[in-house]
Amino acid sequence: MAPKSRKEVNDSESSGDEAVENLDYKPPKDFSLYKGKKSVFDTNKAAKQELWLIRVPEGVTNDDLASMSINLPAATSGSQEPLNSTFTLGTLKKKETSTTSSTTTQYHLQNVTPESGIAGEMLALQAIIPDSSKGGRFVQASHGFHHHLALVAQPTIPSGSPLAEEILSRPIPQKKQPDGLKMRFKFAGSDTQEPGSKPSKSGKEFAARWAKTMEKRRQEEEEELLRAQQAEEEAGEEEEGGEEEEEKEEIEGTSAIDVEAEEEEASDNGDSHVAPIDEAAQDEAEEEELPTRKRKSEHMDIEATGETSRKEKKEKKEKKEKKEKKEKKEKKEKKRE
Repeated sequence: MAPKSRKEVNDSESSGDEAVENLDYKPPKDFSLYKGKKSVFDTNKAAKQELWLIRVPEGVTNDDLASMSINLPAATSGSQEPLNSTFTLGTLKKKETSTTSSTTTQYHLQNVTPESGIAGEMLALQAIIPDSSKGGRFVQASHGFHHHLALVAQPTIPSGSPLAEEILSRPIPQKKQPDGLKMRFKFAGSDTQEPGSKPSKSGKEFAARWAKTMEKRRQEEEEELLRAQQAEEEAGEEEEGGEEEEEKEEIEGTSAIDVEAEEEEASDNGDSHVAPIDEAAQDEAEEEELPTRKRKSEHMDIEATGETSRKEKKEKKEKKEKKEKKEKKEKKEKKRE
């Protein structure tokens, strides 16, 4: 903003009294001062009554408010406790119509507090009321507002049931396919046979393939069992062979000891041709030889039983192999049929 010139400043200083006189209000022509009656909100009446500040949303008329009943707050009905908690004093239902639909909105009249979080700016407002003693001029109310109330619309949460019904009733459009196409890929379960219906050609083929796979799996399981049994038998034979070798070594050791004992006896007998024969000593020697002879006979019996067990095992093994070959031939013949 440009500074004022000296001339303008001098003019204003010279005409200071005239400027003050021009500030007085002069009503227009044909207008006169109205001396009205006392207002409902006059200071004399406001001192004896309570002033409530109510915030109403746009669209709610006085006629709508006239049909609403309000419950007096606890502080007004005689209690001296402050109204810090938010509560509802009344409800209002208003039917609102539009070009597409009509809905009913529900409003709640709630008190405004610093903790409520709604219309907090109302708490900073001051009441200005007319004063009849001062010619109807507006002055600030001495007691201010007793209650701050706000008419708040209750939010309506949309439910999904109408939309779900609409989607269910909506017809499913069939997608148009070009001519000449042939279905080649069939996902799992597309050929499932319904109970009581005849199987289709593709269903029969699938059933045959499935039967073959199951038969193949069964054969593989049987072969695995046979292999496991053979491995167990071979392990048992190896253990028995080791035991037999140990027994043979023991038998050879005892036989060598017996031969040495016989040679010693023979040498003793050869040297004592001149001496007379001691029958008692011979009887003792024979008694000593008896346990060695018994051991030899026992070892011979063990060898015989070991050979018979080996023969039996070989015969069992040959029988199993013949049986397996026979079963395989029968299965092959069945498959060919």
